[in-house]
Amino acid sequence: MTRKPTIADVAERAGVAISTVSRHLNGHYVSRAAKKRISEVIAVLGYSRSRNARNLSLGRTGSIGVVVDSTLDLWFTQLLAGIEEELSKHDASLMLASLDLRGHYDAHIVHGWIREKRVDGLIIAKPGKRERPLLQKAVECQIPVISVAPDEVVKNIQVVRCDNIAAGATVADHLADFRHRKIGFAGGPPQSLDSKDRLLGLQNRLKQLGIPLDRRHIWWCESYQALAGIEFARTLLGKPLDITALVMGNDALALGFMRVAQQRGIRVPQSLSIVGFDNVPEGALLWPGLTTVAQPMREMGRAACGQLFENIALVRDVQIVEYPMELVVRESTGPAPDF
Repeated sequence: MTRKPTIADVAERAGVAISTVSRHLNGHYVSRAAKKRISEVIAVLGYSRSRNARNLSLGRTGSIGVVVDSTLDLWFTQLLAGIEEELSKHDASLMLASLDLRGHYDAHIVHGWIREKRVDGLIIAKPGKRERPLLQKAVECQIPVISVAPDEVVKNIQVVRCDNIAAGATVADHLADFRHRKIGFAGGPPQSLDSKDRLLGLQNRLKQLGIPLDRRHIWWCESYQALAGIEFARTLLGKPLDITALVMGNDALALGFMRVAQQRGIRVPQSLSIVGFDNVPEGALLWPGLTTVAQPMREMGRAACGQLFENIALVRDVQIVEYPMELVVRESTGPAPDF
């Protein structure tokens, strides 16, 4: 079996010190003549540097961590696809952790990653108050973190999110165009910044249009999962319906709600128009298709991953990257019925 060439072989053939070859491989300065000789020898010998050796020399692990409440989240699967696309451009692997993997909150795995510095950086999806210790520990250990769609902003943490206030206003305009004046809003958990901003945008724009949003028509669900939408629907639809349009905190909630509504014979949109947020693929597969406000999850995933690698390579100013959202009109919204 032919022996694999080593960095020592390259140095000897090029007539330079091993440290010179190492500097060249790590992108540091070497003379033009030395760089030329080293490059030629590498090509002739077919030398390829061990990823482990490179990471060791740079003080890195070669892995990034991605953290989310649940990997079953429809929103997260799109985000992860974008992260994977960007990750394919880098010589690194991915470690994945669900904080609610067994039905209860457990962050000890991620704390271990940070404490033992097993990852070079972290992407944390939808972090809230309970994730604050994770974020603060990562900052303390000088591990770069990108926070995607956070429920609260932590100092020294870079953020990728959407303009949810503008998205809420867009929904208000859409429903007003259909002459809805009795509108309800059912958000995700009450601590969710996304839901609060979507409600704020909806309220403010409806007020400008002279359409009141009754406080009795604002509700909050226990989670962003479809099951929470189902439970909310069973409660709301157990009494006479006094709204003509319902804005849900995200698509998963809306899809769960629509299932119960249709089971109970409520026609969508003839009796009730329904709007979600995110634009998960499942929303376009059902009938009626779900009107929604698209969140560019894959693009956000690519951006978060790309920025994380930039932060790993060098120190960047902490910034907030905010994406616009786009209304996607399908069959779940229509003209308001006469009461």
